[in-house]
Amino acid sequence: MKSIFKKTKPEKKNKKISIFYILISLFVFALIVGIYINNIIIVNDLTIKNNNLKISIDKEILSNDMKRTEIGKLSSFERIKVIATEKLQLKYLDTAIDERNAIVIKESELK
Repeated sequence: MKSIFKKTKPEKKNKKISIFYILISLFVFALIVGIYINNIIIVNDLTIKNNNLKISIDKEILSNDMKRTEIGKLSSFERIKVIATEKLQLKYLDTAIDERNAIVIKESELK
């Protein structure tokens, strides 16, 4: 017995891809790749500038720390005491009271 239904192969649709669509898709792909590469270049430039700024900030911080150290040395009580005795002939009395680096001498001791 033969079957009533014949097996038929699905029909192939002959779709032709237009050259215009291929060119458009290639153009869009090239545009996306170009934007991506440009983005990478810009990010690299910004990273270099950022690193240079960090280096200059670190140098300024180091310079400020060195200046603070030098200020501390120059404004120390011992240094000022030596300069006062040598150049200005001032004497520091042991009986003077040292209140937060402000020397208070009683008026009776000056006479």
